[in-house]
Amino acid sequence: MNFSPKQHLEIGNYIKYLDDILQKCDKGLEYCKICPNEFVCSELEKDDFGLSGTTISDILTVIQYALNKIPGYLNPEKRTELRDRITSYINEAPLPERRIWEDSLLDILLDDKLANPSYKPKPKIGEVRTLLTYNSMISFSTCLRCEFLEDATSLQDTTAILPENISLPSNMLVNQFIQSKHIHNITLPIITHIKYRFEEGVTKIVSGRNLQNAGLPATLCYYALLMKQPIPENIAVTGRLNEEGRTIPSESLDGKIEVVLRELHFINEIIIAKGSSISIFIPNYVRIIEVDNFEQAVDIVLKKNTFT
Repeated sequence: MNFSPKQHLEIGNYIKYLDDILQKCDKGLEYCKICPNEFVCSELEKDDFGLSGTTISDILTVIQYALNKIPGYLNPEKRTELRDRITSYINEAPLPERRIWEDSLLDILLDDKLANPSYKPKPKIGEVRTLLTYNSMISFSTCLRCEFLEDATSLQDTTAILPENISLPSNMLVNQFIQSKHIHNITLPIITHIKYRFEEGVTKIVSGRNLQNAGLPATLCYYALLMKQPIPENIAVTGRLNEEGRTIPSESLDGKIEVVLRELHFINEIIIAKGSSISIFIPNYVRIIEVDNFEQAVDIVLKKNTFT
């Protein structure tokens, strides 16, 4: 099973989406030279790219949208590749539009977000970037956010909510941990008023799916919310937990790691369950950190050495 390009766009695999659409665009370049500003090629008409049309202007517009959505630093090799491929396509746009596209689209690849190695998204309290897999085939990243609601019914129906079979055990583990450490300055909220939401674009993707690997990220989100601490923006977390708070190894994390290497160049630490299987090459700038349990993850992610 493969996702359509539009679905990759919806779940935040922006680089994958750009590669997909540019590959189709490459096939249409010769057609464009014959019929400028007409339909690019039948391939783009058939596939679901999330386009309102398939003219050069339509496609450049959606490419610009995807570039703007990339969350952080993009390595020089990929920026050069994208610039060359997009430039060749701009050159087939109607002549009056070319300078406009060069100024508005190519400059995105040089802005502070994509071209600055030190740029990272701003961390938020109670939020962590996690790695999930759809139907055991398509991996993607998303932010999981924990919130305390005075009214437990106030979340909109369109928001993707973590199922209670994951959220409630995660909440109980954190509450027990805080009580065991005698952290008296924390008032524990009513568990049913703690809710988790994913980014809006993944609502349909995660609905009804197995989200067990969100267990460890959920506990960290909730703990960080109670402690009023942001989770560092250079960290991604994935992993299941058992009832005692110990991590459960994953059979294969290759797809999830590939998402980080392709889409998230600002991530340099990935927290996983100890004993999980990884068979791909990991560059030396990415650190894979295995944890036995939730408490180890707290210590590593939030640097709370006083609790271990």
